[in-house]
Amino acid sequence: MNRKVGEYYIDGFTMEYSIVGQGVPVLVFHGGHSNCQEEFGYETLVKNGFSVITPSRAGYGATSPEVGSSLSTACYYYAKLLDHLNIDTAHVVTISAGGPTAIYFAAHYPEHTRSLVLQSAVTKEWLTPKDIEYKAANILFHPKTEKYTWKLLSTFNNIFPNFIKCFLPSASYHTRKPKINLEKTMW
Repeated sequence: MNRKVGEYYIDGFTMEYSIVGQGVPVLVFHGGHSNCQEEFGYETLVKNGFSVITPSRAGYGATSPEVGSSLSTACYYYAKLLDHLNIDTAHVVTISAGGPTAIYFAAHYPEHTRSLVLQSAVTKEWLTPKDIEYKAANILFHPKTEKYTWKLLSTFNNIFPNFIKCFLPSASYHTRKPKINLEKTMW
């Protein structure tokens, strides 16, 4: 896929973004553990005449963390990015943790929003700093440790594909053949 990656500088901050394809613009707010290099679902959009614009969220890729000091600040800069790219309106697609940003963007920047699509999107606060999962995620996916977390998962996936596939089916390309004896299965 032919991808143009750029950086937009505004107010002393950097906003990294990518553009794939040509046509009707789609602004994608990616989930966690991703950046403007995201590709999931893009091929179909491009083949159907869309241009996919993906800014790296604050703190991801080369985007300045300060851009994400609040939803209103982040969305202000996303609107400025569209202005910089001379895009009046775009379909907004959000994935997972990008949900709150896209919902805020669509609500506060209707002049830039043609439609809003939520793909398995978070729509409200689901973990708080007091939750153990939140604390664990801050350690496992901290910018200094995240690559080691993914490397560890990749290694386990390669060594124990059936185990990983059982608990995290979307994390493995290995096919898992169920061992079910239909004669002994109780219906």
